[in-house]
Amino acid sequence: MSARAVSDGRGAKPVVGLGRFLALQWPMVGASALSATIAAALALVPFVVVAKMATAIYAEPPRLGELRSLALVAVVALGVRYAFVAAANMFAHVAAFRILHELRLRLARKLGAVPLSFFSRRSTGELKKTLMDDVNQVEAFVAHNLPDGIAALIVPISTAIALLWTDWRMALASIGAAPLAIAAMAIAMRDAGKAHEQWNGIQDRMNASLLEYLRGIHVIKTFGLSAQRFGDLARSSEEGLAWMEGFMRTNGRGYGVFGALIGSSLVVLVPVGGWLYVQGTLSLESLVLFLVLGPQLLTSMLRLVFAWGNVERLKTGNARIREILSSPDLEGPTSDARPAHDGIAFRDICFQYTDEGRSVLEGVSFEAPAGKVTALVGPSGAGKTTLLRLIPRFWEPTSGVVELGGVDVRKLPLDILLSRIAMVFQDVFLFHGTVRENLRLARADATDDEIMEACRAAQAHDFISALPQGYETVLGERGARLSGGEKQRLSIARALLKHAPILLLDEATAFADPESEARIQEALSTLCEGRTVLVVAHRLSTVVTADHIVVLDAGRIQDQGTHAALLARCSLYQRLWADHTDALDWSLGARVEERLASAEVA
Repeated sequence: MSARAVSDGRGAKPVVGLGRFLALQWPMVGASALSATIAAALALVPFVVVAKMATAIYAEPPRLGELRSLALVAVVALGVRYAFVAAANMFAHVAAFRILHELRLRLARKLGAVPLSFFSRRSTGELKKTLMDDVNQVEAFVAHNLPDGIAALIVPISTAIALLWTDWRMALASIGAAPLAIAAMAIAMRDAGKAHEQWNGIQDRMNASLLEYLRGIHVIKTFGLSAQRFGDLARSSEEGLAWMEGFMRTNGRGYGVFGALIGSSLVVLVPVGGWLYVQGTLSLESLVLFLVLGPQLLTSMLRLVFAWGNVERLKTGNARIREILSSPDLEGPTSDARPAHDGIAFRDICFQYTDEGRSVLEGVSFEAPAGKVTALVGPSGAGKTTLLRLIPRFWEPTSGVVELGGVDVRKLPLDILLSRIAMVFQDVFLFHGTVRENLRLARADATDDEIMEACRAAQAHDFISALPQGYETVLGERGARLSGGEKQRLSIARALLKHAPILLLDEATAFADPESEARIQEALSTLCEGRTVLVVAHRLSTVVTADHIVVLDAGRIQDQGTHAALLARCSLYQRLWADHTDALDWSLGARVEERLASAEVA
């Protein structure tokens, strides 16, 4: 990652790229690199000892007494080497997991600070890959590749200098195949960056396909689509296999040539060294030293190649991490103004989900008075839910202003804004945890009695008590153990528990069964008392007593007023009301036949 500063999502000192995270842990990273370098250097000691042993054995007369002390030196060197290897691993892993912890926290804070439009442009699979795979790749690089890479760079250079000092001719023979090996590797890696981008794109599609398959498994089974959807998942996996096969066909030869050349130094060292020894210009000790140590000089290049390959893979993942961290946060407060009341006003609101998409809202202006109930009605796709989501700044309007108590919501600190709002939406989300933990999300300091009181008011206490462990029952992922209506009632209980002065309701009784709907409506009536309420409802009978009704169609306001006034003058509201009352009389089979008969008469 580059050193370009990005916000950490908390308005604190900006953070920078991976270099900044490494700098924060540089003492640990440096200690690991130093330990790895010493360990790698100590690994060469046995090769030097072997050369001296050969000299002692073939000396005239043989100096066999030296063998024991030389062997002891080799054993001690290996023991100390393993101690430094352990130290290098310890320092590297501590640094890596500290970086991993900090990086995940920064990403989590950033995702909590960006607007929802950020998520509309990215798939869940893509974000999962960044937060898990790309971050884990950073950890693996710091824990393993960085110390090894530094050691793989320092030790060969030091060894080459030592061998040049011993005999420059044999040193050149030791690295004679290096230029050819480097050329072969350069050819093999000429398109490595592009190839890694392709591979990351394939992995994104594989992640998206897998998540979609798992999340939609009940729909897949319901419609008998298992073969088809599994086929989509299988095709994405086959795409990855095809890429790997093609990559190895294209680049495998280069890697093979590189490996062969790296291991071929003895082919040059043996004849050259033998000739120089016979000529009397190279000692036996130097000959043995080059024969055992010379091949290690090129073999260490493999570690550099692996480290370089990991750096290339890291670049793409770091770019995605940097993209998230550099994404703009929601606009922060620009004044110290505080709402004078809890009324909400929309001033000439326009909204598009994308820059080039159609307008979802166009010139919407109305007021929801403090302490009153304002209902939003209209056909599906009219923009009702979108309007509600603009108030807590889940989305930002393309133009126009949303006001709370006479203050632009963008000028209010987000925590103050959200503390005044309770929400009950159709898409209820419950975390994997107990019932009590999910309810305390509304108010962490709520007592058990307050929780049960809220659940009784939301008609949820009875079914919670019937669960295996009552309020301590673990609900499972996304509340998998509950029905849609039960989730809805828990959501209402959370809203009750928050005691916020503003209430946003989006089809709050959408999943309620007929038996509990009337009770929930009664609970909501109590909840709405004295609060500013904006409610979206398709069943118009639930909002006929609202203080103010706004009729929307295709993102524009068609009319607004009371139920009686709209029923007298608004054609769209009249049609919606007629459809609603007609639906109440509908019965399966008989009503369809009547409609068909009416159509034939017409």
